[in-house]
Amino acid sequence: MTRSRTRPLAALLLLTLGVAGCGLHYWSRQGASLDDFNRDSAGCAREANPAYGILIQETYRRCLRGKGWVRAQQREPVPPGWYRGIE
Repeated sequence: MTRSRTRPLAALLLLTLGVAGCGLHYWSRQGASLDDFNRDSAGCAREANPAYGILIQETYRRCLRGKGWVRAQQREPVPPGWYRGIE
């Protein structure tokens, strides 16, 4: 590949990775408070931690979804009502 073709390709790759990685994932539920999230998150963490301090991520996420929480990527500043879970 020639040098002139490599630069645009590298720039496109960096742009794609940058856009895909913007923002962290947060949880929200209509009408819920931070206290509600902390209580549900702690309960789900206990459920997803069967032994040895290892958290099973998908079990944790499934538990929160089962309690009505929605997970989505958010940029800074994070909108009100979105809370960071165990990620």
